[in-house]
Amino acid sequence: MTGSSHVAAAASSSSAAAGSTASKTIVIKLGTSSIISEETQLPKIAILSSLVETCHKLRSQGHKVVIVCSGAIGMGRIRMHITDRPKSLGERQALAALGQLRLIALWDSLLGTVGIEVAQVLLTRNDIADRPRYNNARTTLNTLISAPFNAIPIVNENDTVSVSELRFGDNDTLSAITAGLVDADYLFLCTDVDGLYTGNPRSDPNARRLGVVEDVAAARKAVSVATMGSSFGTGGMQTKLIAAELATAAGVATVILNGEHPENMIRVVEKGIPSQASSGVAVKMDSLASSVSSLASEEKELIGYPPLDAPAHTIFMPKPNPLSSRKWSILHALHPAGALIIDEGAFKRIARTDSGGRLLPAGVVGVEGNWERMQAIRLVVRRRISKSVPHSSGLEQGAPLTNSAPIARSLGQYLLRTDSEGAAGTKTPPIIDSLRKDAPTPSSPLASEPSASIVQADTAAGVGGADEGDEWEWQLIEVGRALANYTSIESERIKGLKSSQITSVLGYADSDYVTDQVALHTLTLPTA
Repeated sequence: MTGSSHVAAAASSSSAAAGSTASKTIVIKLGTSSIISEETQLPKIAILSSLVETCHKLRSQGHKVVIVCSGAIGMGRIRMHITDRPKSLGERQALAALGQLRLIALWDSLLGTVGIEVAQVLLTRNDIADRPRYNNARTTLNTLISAPFNAIPIVNENDTVSVSELRFGDNDTLSAITAGLVDADYLFLCTDVDGLYTGNPRSDPNARRLGVVEDVAAARKAVSVATMGSSFGTGGMQTKLIAAELATAAGVATVILNGEHPENMIRVVEKGIPSQASSGVAVKMDSLASSVSSLASEEKELIGYPPLDAPAHTIFMPKPNPLSSRKWSILHALHPAGALIIDEGAFKRIARTDSGGRLLPAGVVGVEGNWERMQAIRLVVRRRISKSVPHSSGLEQGAPLTNSAPIARSLGQYLLRTDSEGAAGTKTPPIIDSLRKDAPTPSSPLASEPSASIVQADTAAGVGGADEGDEWEWQLIEVGRALANYTSIESERIKGLKSSQITSVLGYADSDYVTDQVALHTLTLPTA
């Protein structure tokens, strides 16, 4: 261990001393490859038994445990003696139905030997798509892990009916949402390596393991995540980075470690979360070049500082000022049913801390999608820019906290991009380049014809007071999400109006604001 490691370990041990005895809520995510051997195509009984002992030890120390476990399809393949990946949707769903029974029976048998009750919780994206159902899932999980039940919920995606999960095939995001649901202190992402590396440690001798990570977006620049899943599992490091970003935003410390040694989780919890002072590094990761190959040798040595050994792992620090549970769920868990297009003035208003996070109808310039009251919707700022400003023209990587492809599909002829980080290192939101006055018919597979109302509003002459001969276009930038106080139809009727006019238009006014509980990705717009 290096000198810096000893310093970091000493500092972290002091921070752990105060908090290691306190009850923690711990979410453990296991992929299919962590519980089923790719070679023998049988459950890894030795590792699962070690995990059971780990859960028993954590519980004896007063901690609460939730397990998010993939493997229903894999167990179905074992049951039906199928060695190849199923190709059709029907086969995958059938195998999930056959395998889920065996999977929960295995957990019930193993955990039952140490006197731990097991609960099965199957979720789909629809189960957390709206606020009431999200709260129901939250209540159920928290009740299960508390007295008098004191059970360990085994959470899995309901692969039998969840088409989207079968398409993307990984539970990393589900584990992050589960961690947010139960207000977890730790999220352990078990994989087949002992942390997040700058490259593939099996093939790249220069690959270095990151230790303490304070900024997931910065870490993403310094690492290679192009790793494939096993023949059973489908996940890779990219999905774990997304999960880490989601979980840390909720105030959950996220750890990547080797699932072959689950007992190491006890040691990580006992050491505690490193203090912010001990995790600070002399050279910030966001100052490193965007690819490992372009780094100087001395910079490569600094990646992963301080290294975390005994046991080896990577820890993503929770945000010092995490979002409230309500805002986090709006921003990351609930499914947005549509989008409100707002002007820059409205955005500046709701970005102010004294605004109360509520949007007036006067700032709304467009409505897209269909939703009911209190459903989550996207907030998209419309900004006029000169056509001479260069922008990228493709769907690029970035902004994993916001999946704006649905906007591209619904609003049409928009291509997403993310600006490079600003001088302060703050992440800018995804930008949708769109609505040029002379825009050709879109050829992107994400694109479709925009609605007439959007086209008419955005191509009106003289908008913004620019000279008539100027070449310009609209930029649409997703800046956050909110809960709707009015339906999409009502919002369309009152957009652009003063609050005092709502009653005369609708015949009633349940609120002066079109949205409530605004949760923003960013407080500033990127430079055009």
